[in-house]
Amino acid sequence: MSCSILSTLYGSASRLTASCLNHHYRTGAYILSGSPTSFIYRTAPSGDNGGITRRHVNLDTTFCFMSTTENPMDSNGSYGESNLKTEEWKAKIKVISKIDIKPSSPTPQNHRYYKLSMFDQIQISNYHPFTFFYPNHNIKDNKNAEDIICERSNHLKKSLSETLTRFFPFAGKVASELHIDCNDKGVYFVETRVDDRLENVLKEPDNKFLQQLIPVVDCVLNEQYLGSYVSMVQVNFFNCGGVAITVQHNHKLVDGSSYATFLKSWAAIARRDPNLVNPSFVSSSMFPQNPLLPCAPYIPLWCLTISPAYLKHGKCTTRRFVFDALALRELKAKASKHQPVSRIVAVLALLWKCITIETQSKPSVLHLPVNIRPRCSPELPETLVGNNILGTCASFDPDTNDLELSSMAVELKKAVATVNSQVIEELKDQNGYARFIESLITSMEKFSNFGTEYYMTTSMCNFGTSEADFGWGKPVWACTGNLNEDIPIFLNRMIMMDSCTGDGIEVWVTLEKQVMDVVKCNPDLLSFASVDPSPL
Repeated sequence: MSCSILSTLYGSASRLTASCLNHHYRTGAYILSGSPTSFIYRTAPSGDNGGITRRHVNLDTTFCFMSTTENPMDSNGSYGESNLKTEEWKAKIKVISKIDIKPSSPTPQNHRYYKLSMFDQIQISNYHPFTFFYPNHNIKDNKNAEDIICERSNHLKKSLSETLTRFFPFAGKVASELHIDCNDKGVYFVETRVDDRLENVLKEPDNKFLQQLIPVVDCVLNEQYLGSYVSMVQVNFFNCGGVAITVQHNHKLVDGSSYATFLKSWAAIARRDPNLVNPSFVSSSMFPQNPLLPCAPYIPLWCLTISPAYLKHGKCTTRRFVFDALALRELKAKASKHQPVSRIVAVLALLWKCITIETQSKPSVLHLPVNIRPRCSPELPETLVGNNILGTCASFDPDTNDLELSSMAVELKKAVATVNSQVIEELKDQNGYARFIESLITSMEKFSNFGTEYYMTTSMCNFGTSEADFGWGKPVWACTGNLNEDIPIFLNRMIMMDSCTGDGIEVWVTLEKQVMDVVKCNPDLLSFASVDPSPL
């Protein structure tokens, strides 16, 4: 059994670079606050150190991981072409306002102290942004784009305020590793104007532009992550009246399913749908917190001392692979040769196979976070808020496994099956935390062999986020905000989302540039997927 902590590290540890460990230094996706510290990153094995480059370690140092859209200098300190492109996009986007949206009704005193669960407790205080794009189809002769922008802005603010009354912890602040202060401070809400038309930027989406659509807030110096927002929103209005809405939540409280529950509820309230989502906040009673678990600020360092091998050093690139409904049916049938598998498993198996071929069939480990809600007995409600996920790993060994698609799909399915009701029940008893710590260590040890390639996965599929309708119809496109390619330390990763056009899947894949340059041209992959197509 392995733990979900691995699935969160790509958003934090992968961005720990030598240049960004200075006090309050901005990286391309996070702000790190604290004095210089150490970390261990992956290099090619050489000499007596086995490929581990060590820097000075100070375990008393704490970090604050917050989203930002600033891009760092590249690894040798030059101001390259990517930075110039970023500046061009930033010039097109003007911040109009930054406010806190508070709940429409105050949170009762007995709900002010929200206890985090055992799973929440070990999560890093970082953010995973997703952006949803909505065109303006409603321009009338007597209503110009600016009127529509004003109307939509007020509509979003009012409905968000109403939503926070039901999701009261989302309007609070992270007060400690163990609780959220539900103080009604509100959601950090940024509104911008983009000097362009929505259809222009969606013809060929640029990662540098997408990074500018994410809300930014600085950490308070020397305050770790304490006091950070649980939720942040940035609403970006285009000249045409179209809008891109980025929503991100603190991972101390919110996993993928919780993210979807909040988004769907906000959208339902916005369009006055009577069938509202009722969130459940009982995770901590089922999986009680325990102060003996390691605290979040130290987890990146704690993990890296055990399993530094999965961090990679060098130039990475991110590409989007899109599988339409027909391709998924054909791929699923092919991957189900030995036993039936899901479309998600089929897609991951194909990508895993193609990447493994390019890495000369080296041993590899693929990490899969698994939603435990439907795997409990009885099942937990899908609206249960919190980090209700456990991780598992599938392995490829060239000496014992083959590269057949269906065989790799079976390995993935077997790995997911290890997260079952019995394993989950063991974490609920009085010794659950001890088993949890044991699983953390076991997980990290699996990621410690420098002769092995490691891949992290995250799936937002089947959560309904592509159908979030705020009253203007469903989004024409949705994307992840974890797109920065300027960081010289990164993780191999695959982020999966439902496509907004039918029953397809979009996978955002980050790999070493030289590996990606070959993988994106793999004929087997291209027979099922298109690379970076226009969302329009």
